[in-house]
Amino acid sequence: MQRRIIPTLLTIALLVSSLLSILTIHSLQGNARIINYTGVVRGATQRLVKQELHGEPNDKLFQRLDGILTELASGKGKNSLECLDDDDYQELIDQMQTQWDSLKDEIRAVRQGANGTRLYTLSENYFSLADQAVLAAEIYAEKQVQQAELILIVFGAVFLLLAALLAWIQSRRQKVLIQAEESNRVESEKLEQMSQDLRAPMDQVSELMYIADPITYELLYINEAGRKTFGITELSGQKCYTALQGKDAPCDFCTTSFLKSGENYTWETTNPLTKRHYLLKDRLIQWEGRSARLEIAFDITETEAEKQSLKTALDAESMIMACVRTLYREQDIGKSIPAVLKDLGIFLAADRAYLATVRDNLLYNDYEWCRDGVSPQQEMLQALPMSSIESWQPAFSRQECVILEDLEELRQTYPEEYQLLHGQGIHSLVAAPMELDGQLFGLVGVDNPPPERIRSIASLLQTLCYFLMLAYRRTEDEQKLYHLSYYDTLTSFYNRNRYMEDCSRLSDMSGPMGVVYLDINGLKDINDQKGHAFGDQVLAECARQMREVFQAADFYRIGGDEFVIICLNLDRDTFEYQVSILRSRFRNGGLCRAAIGSQWTTQYQDIQQLVADADAQMYEDKKDFYRKNPASKRYRHHSDEVLRLSDPEILREEILQDRFVVYLQPKVSFQGSAVGAEALIRYYSRSGSLVLPGNFLPLLEESQTVSQIDFYVFEQICVQLQEWQKRGVRTLPISVNFSRCSLSQPDFVAQLSALCQKYGVEKHCLEVELTETAQVADFLDLQNLIQALRQEGFLVSIDDFGTEYANLALLSKVDFDVLKLDKSLIDDVANNAKARTVVETIIGICRRMHIEVVAEGIETVEQLDVLRACGVELVQGFLFSKPIPIGEYEKKYL
Repeated sequence: MQRRIIPTLLTIALLVSSLLSILTIHSLQGNARIINYTGVVRGATQRLVKQELHGEPNDKLFQRLDGILTELASGKGKNSLECLDDDDYQELIDQMQTQWDSLKDEIRAVRQGANGTRLYTLSENYFSLADQAVLAAEIYAEKQVQQAELILIVFGAVFLLLAALLAWIQSRRQKVLIQAEESNRVESEKLEQMSQDLRAPMDQVSELMYIADPITYELLYINEAGRKTFGITELSGQKCYTALQGKDAPCDFCTTSFLKSGENYTWETTNPLTKRHYLLKDRLIQWEGRSARLEIAFDITETEAEKQSLKTALDAESMIMACVRTLYREQDIGKSIPAVLKDLGIFLAADRAYLATVRDNLLYNDYEWCRDGVSPQQEMLQALPMSSIESWQPAFSRQECVILEDLEELRQTYPEEYQLLHGQGIHSLVAAPMELDGQLFGLVGVDNPPPERIRSIASLLQTLCYFLMLAYRRTEDEQKLYHLSYYDTLTSFYNRNRYMEDCSRLSDMSGPMGVVYLDINGLKDINDQKGHAFGDQVLAECARQMREVFQAADFYRIGGDEFVIICLNLDRDTFEYQVSILRSRFRNGGLCRAAIGSQWTTQYQDIQQLVADADAQMYEDKKDFYRKNPASKRYRHHSDEVLRLSDPEILREEILQDRFVVYLQPKVSFQGSAVGAEALIRYYSRSGSLVLPGNFLPLLEESQTVSQIDFYVFEQICVQLQEWQKRGVRTLPISVNFSRCSLSQPDFVAQLSALCQKYGVEKHCLEVELTETAQVADFLDLQNLIQALRQEGFLVSIDDFGTEYANLALLSKVDFDVLKLDKSLIDDVANNAKARTVVETIIGICRRMHIEVVAEGIETVEQLDVLRACGVELVQGFLFSKPIPIGEYEKKYL
């Protein structure tokens, strides 16, 4: 019986020991898979974030990550993962799932166009949490190993106690020694088996693992993945620094000195033999009865590359935004572009960055930045034939970048281009085309960027070219607006805006000056009889005549048919001689007829007075013309009756006798409904004829009696609005024109307010219409006047805004409610592409500034269609209704 006890105990011990070993190995395998898949989650998520930031959705990876996280939390899934029985690890997995849900929401937001910065920040936090989870799993695995060791030790101790007890019991027998030896042999076999059992799972792990002696650096073990990677077939005599790093001496970055028993040491490095980047986990262990160093290497090359690529992309985006800010802060592209090229060259670590433009089919290097020590080439790269970049043309025609990685590629195929580039010290370059209206405008290039970055430069340059072209277009638009603000497009003379600025400038100067004030006679008749296009030809011819006579003068078109010529430093005899020639030309010039006034002074103290004196002389000349031309449509047979109105007393008497009648011309929308009206005055002469305002208002303006008419019309509109309000009739805003004479009155705004209060009329129902020429007189402070009117509650509109009175600078200086496009511009809009462009530009500016635009003087359907296409919404003209009596207006539109 006793003989069978010992074999039985040995058998039981062996079975239990084997079972414990198998369970331990199985547990280690499961823990290793959990650690591995937790690391996989981190790496795959980083890869997914990178793809999403680059606009490359990966729903398959999305779903796989969902599955792995769920399996890590539950232990159920196709990857045969177990649920790690560790509260710390499970809590971290729960946190990862929560943050993963946030990441998924942010990824969907990025797919819908959101900024990627928040996604990047969330992902970094998520990666940190994943690292903590891996560490928690490793700590748990370590605890399991320690627990298994403890169990084995306890079991061994118990077995030894039993063996000792049996030995003591059988101490009297001779077989005690033999039994003890047998017991030792069995234990040795078990330990060897355990060692073999541990090697098997380590060989199955895909990560590199090796064990080395921390003192001699002898390579004790390397798993199957490591042997294949480094080509190791025999371990005997191998040193870890030689086999794994290709060195002849221990690595200076060896981590052995940092290792502590029971702790992992984590670090990263790039292996010189594999050229791969690894995340390393080092630990001190016992191996075959000796202290050893275990290292596990996780290949994170792709992850690190994606991280660096993402960082580079974000840095590039920041650089582009900095360049955009530079372009838009600095209006002068001559200053902003060099700054942009400097930022570009420094960011790309290039030798040279430049911008060249194409002019007359020749290439000019307009801007260049060079790194310190690099020779500038700008002066030598001027007026180059396009053939000098012949090899670039195919890529540019496809709107693609030229990427030249090695200049030697051009030596045989394009020898001239090779010589040109080689002479500049260029061995590689990237160039992006700049296009304007489908044509090559220029290019942006960088010379000798780092080889590893050359393939990623193209998209950055193309984006930068887009913003550079916006800056060029903005500069071009500003130049066009400047020209429109200071030049008359029909005659190429300065316009009224430039006239005012020059008058202000000349007021501080001294010396002889001659002024000619000229008004074209009969222009209205010409427009009525032969059309405005012919009238424009007459104006252009008159301008040519003026320029021929006064070759060294400044010419201004300050009104539809009014011109001013200013001659500086011209002696009196020469000036008067040229004036006489001009009078002769316009007296005998057929259609080119004009009233001319002139003044000359040795020292001009008050230029406005000099112009006013010339204007008064011109007016006398004009009255003489109309007296001699009674057939003119401007005055016809009642010229003398009109001339009588210049007497203030006679004008007042005519007003009291109700000879002046207010008409209304409706303003309508494209839907056909009325949105308001303009008040227009008519005069019934004593002969019973109806006289239009163009035949008497100029005279009243010159005699400075027109204010009586202005305030009479305003009061009549107030009376009518009061009546409509009492009867419950729908009221629409009505605009009233005011002359510069009225606007100049100090109490102008107070008078209007008093009339509104007198009749109980809401001020927002009244629109004060100012003709842009109003600011000519005495330098009227139009800006303050408009501000006072609007503060009082009146609507303000600018009348006669068009090519004849182009002053786009007014839009940036004055706030108003309505802008009315002048009829002279509308007449030409259907047949003149430039006129349409001007109209579209003005409408676009007004729309952004919340200013209503009304096109007046519309007479044809063609004009209406073109204006609708240009964006006009409100119109006025004979096509819809001529000016009609107030009663008729009420019946039709109210």
